[in-house]
Amino acid sequence: MQFLRKKNVSWVAALLLTGLFIIWSGGLLFSQEIPYGTGQWDRQELGNHRAVIEVRDDSSAVWVHLPWRREDDPSAKTVIVVDASTGKRIKNVYRLAANREYGDFVFEPATGKGLYYLYYMPYKTTGSWYFPGTVYPAAKDVCDPLWVKAVRPDTERLPRAAVVRFESINDFNRFDPMEIVATRKEVEGLVAGNAGKGFLVFPEDRKHPVRMASEIPRCWAQRKDGEPFSGTALRNEFFTYQIGIFAAFGELRHVSVDFSDLEDGYGGKIPASDIRCFNLGGRDWLGKSFTKEVNVRKGGVQALWIGVDTRENTKPSVYKGRVTIKTEGLAPRQVDVAIRVTDSIIPDRGYDELFRMARLNWLDSDIGLDDSVYKPYTPVRLQGNTVKVLGRTLRFGRDGLPEKITSEFTGSNDSVGGPAKDILDGPIRLVTIRAGKELPWKGGRPVILQKTAGAVSWETHQSRLDAGLVIHAKMECDGYTNYQVVLTATQDMDLDDIQLRIPYASSVARYMMGLGFKSGKRPSRWDWKWDKTRANNMIWVGDVNAGLQCKLKNETPDWSLYNFDKTGPYKDWSHEGLGGCSLSEEGGSFLFKAFTGHRQLRAGQVLHLNFGLLITPLKLLNPGHWTERYFQSDPPVDGWLPEALAKGANVMNIHQGNVLNPYINYPFIATDTMKGYIAALRAKGIRSKIYYTVRELSNYTREIWALRSLGDEIFTPGLGAQLADQFADDGAGGNLYSTGGSWLVEHLRTGYDAAWHSPLAGGDWDMAIRTQGLSRWHNYYLEGLGWLVKNVGIRGIYLDGAGYDREIMKRVRKVLDRSADSCLIDFHSGNNFQPAYGLGSTANTYMELFPCINSLWLGEMFNYNDSPDYWLVEMAGIPYGLYGEMLNGCGNAYRGMVYGMTARLGWGGCDPSALWKEWDAFGIKDARMVGYWDPALPVKCDRDDIKVTVYRKPGKILIAYASWSKQEEQVRLGIDWKSLGFDPARSTIVAPAIEGFQDRREYKGLDAITVPAGKGGLIVVERQ
Repeated sequence: MQFLRKKNVSWVAALLLTGLFIIWSGGLLFSQEIPYGTGQWDRQELGNHRAVIEVRDDSSAVWVHLPWRREDDPSAKTVIVVDASTGKRIKNVYRLAANREYGDFVFEPATGKGLYYLYYMPYKTTGSWYFPGTVYPAAKDVCDPLWVKAVRPDTERLPRAAVVRFESINDFNRFDPMEIVATRKEVEGLVAGNAGKGFLVFPEDRKHPVRMASEIPRCWAQRKDGEPFSGTALRNEFFTYQIGIFAAFGELRHVSVDFSDLEDGYGGKIPASDIRCFNLGGRDWLGKSFTKEVNVRKGGVQALWIGVDTRENTKPSVYKGRVTIKTEGLAPRQVDVAIRVTDSIIPDRGYDELFRMARLNWLDSDIGLDDSVYKPYTPVRLQGNTVKVLGRTLRFGRDGLPEKITSEFTGSNDSVGGPAKDILDGPIRLVTIRAGKELPWKGGRPVILQKTAGAVSWETHQSRLDAGLVIHAKMECDGYTNYQVVLTATQDMDLDDIQLRIPYASSVARYMMGLGFKSGKRPSRWDWKWDKTRANNMIWVGDVNAGLQCKLKNETPDWSLYNFDKTGPYKDWSHEGLGGCSLSEEGGSFLFKAFTGHRQLRAGQVLHLNFGLLITPLKLLNPGHWTERYFQSDPPVDGWLPEALAKGANVMNIHQGNVLNPYINYPFIATDTMKGYIAALRAKGIRSKIYYTVRELSNYTREIWALRSLGDEIFTPGLGAQLADQFADDGAGGNLYSTGGSWLVEHLRTGYDAAWHSPLAGGDWDMAIRTQGLSRWHNYYLEGLGWLVKNVGIRGIYLDGAGYDREIMKRVRKVLDRSADSCLIDFHSGNNFQPAYGLGSTANTYMELFPCINSLWLGEMFNYNDSPDYWLVEMAGIPYGLYGEMLNGCGNAYRGMVYGMTARLGWGGCDPSALWKEWDAFGIKDARMVGYWDPALPVKCDRDDIKVTVYRKPGKILIAYASWSKQEEQVRLGIDWKSLGFDPARSTIVAPAIEGFQDRREYKGLDAITVPAGKGGLIVVERQ
């Protein structure tokens, strides 16, 4: 430790020589600008920030003044002083003052002259590692009373120690320069020196994002208000900068910005139309232009982020102009702007270099936003009032609502062209009732508004003397039909009820899920009411190869997965608790009713009774499933590739929270590492997909401060560090009132919801905050997805839940398909049928996304001992045209084979490779799966609790059977030899040896097969 002490003294001497330290005058130390830097220490014990202090006098006590200029309130937070020469904590530390501007402390320098460290934000972490809280221990007087009495702590008589330097644990945690707060006196001086101005403006380079919303940084107090801005851009760069507004004199209302052209005086120009402010509007996730109202409270700060779209053909020069900032009732302010455009041309607008902040341009992107056909769908065909899509048909009536819906999918969903199967028993109707009678409506026939390869839309106008009704429908190539229904009262109206009625054909209505009903065989009756805590406002009823989902929708799009905390129950459907749904058997139908209850409408009142319909199956089961073998594991990464190669996996999911993808939903920082690894995988024949979604976003996001400047547009508003209950369950697997990690508390402070946290190398943490369900961030996300495919080599994404609706998912599909061939979307979710998750069946909740998805992994928290009907409807994906895989405890391999499912290699120690080898030995990729649900099944079991699926190919079948019985059973498997074209006397029957699954066995017949409880087997029957 003596060496350490000498080394530090030498470092101080070096600072003295460079003139950065202190000036001695008249026995007092007068500090110059105190430098900021970084250091190394145990942050878990000591926090992220410290002051380096030099004691120049041998004394039993010294006084130190720390002008720390903090945004937080330090008055009740403890500090820790450590002797640099010994590393030991100083016991005698006396607090004289601790406020946001400075702290005064007296401490005992245990080893005399030398360096000491004062750690002024030590913290403790509480809660779980993935949803932690951060607590700052309260200040305690632990001084020896005799020492305090002896030294009589004050600033008049004690020697003063000098603050050499402020340090943070690393650059990412530094406060300087934009979180070093101006003192009250400095602010008062700034305000007094600019009296008469309505507000103050401070241009800033992109490298110094405005961070504080309630304080101004010291550097602003040291500058002149309204200084010109100058910057340097490359040709083709989307150049960004910011202007900070300080509402020094009063509230600012309706802030707006005007841009002049930027001109070079020689005829060159960057037109004002190529300049925009992100804070004042843009294009939303649907491509619609919008404007935002920006107000700034008195004393508040608002950053305005500005983008200048330079072109590749912009000639090198200096372009000058001005920005005019206006606000209601005050004189406008102008900032002169000069941008030097160099001769160099930057590729890809500068998106490849995060420091340029050019990707803010992505916020307004419309990438993938069109009605084109996407894989694997066929163009929409319109014939009169009949719309045909892949395997399904919808015919609409005079009111624009469906009067007939059919499916031509065959029994196992592997082909279309089968007999048309009616899903409805009659037309869908929207009924208004008064005095127990249906009210008649008059109107013309539906008018076709749009007809493209990817979608067709129509609209119907109906009216009565007291009301008008507009029904707008859009049916897309994947079978989704969105209905927007607007009822407008032209006179006061009194209605018993408004009902949407869907009469499902009883022959089809075998299974059901939704509205709080657990997936499986449908009941004879079910009732449901709107509940703020349960966003399960959708129902699916159907058979494996014919079904229909109906989702009741809000007036404006939203993506409520678990509850209606943000929107409340949809007001026009729920009608203050009077609305709801019922399903019951009526004649030859299973009738669904969505009702509003009694309504009294005022003249001019408008109701939005929107809903969406999705016809299932969505697509054909993809035989590529049998050759896509997944590897998925937790860190460490080192053994992934050897294990995948050894076991035959050829698709790798790179989850978040590891060295390849450390920053959740922001994979752009570690792309060099990821790109190299993906290239190595590709060389071995392995496709790579990454965890990349929205819903939460890493605190390492380069644009985080720009996004925060957009108010609540991108991030969900929350209490941040100002918490009421740090242990409250949010209903989504996390803590509603968690402060999150120390970086969030110390830098974001307020207005955020903490989300998933993951450890990083070197003791750092990735700390996410929640994002809005739908916002412009989705545009950025989509552009980022295309960039990752083209520049990093990913071939798809792994979604753990989804923070967006089908409009975004369609764009995801199109972006992937247009960026590279063979991209996959793999969807995982846990079991949401729990009160904390709103009792929402997972497959139902996300069904509108399924048309775009390649595979399912609905396994977390699922019970593999549940009924076959539950497996089929909720987990397997087969009724929707998708294959799935198992998760919890590796699932049940025997039951899984009945649905074409295995576990994933690597996850939780699962190893399905023995089954994969049997798939290949049999040639399952060329076989047709005929499930127990298919009337064409050629092998039947004599017990209903033993299910059989057959994989059929010329001359050979693979029989998969599994038991749901609670005890061992002996069963008969009856083979329809004639339908197979096999001669039983010239066929072999063998159960192949499969490691960990079954031993080899040869059979003469299948009249007495012993099946242990919960197990099953595979049998190959081959024609000789």
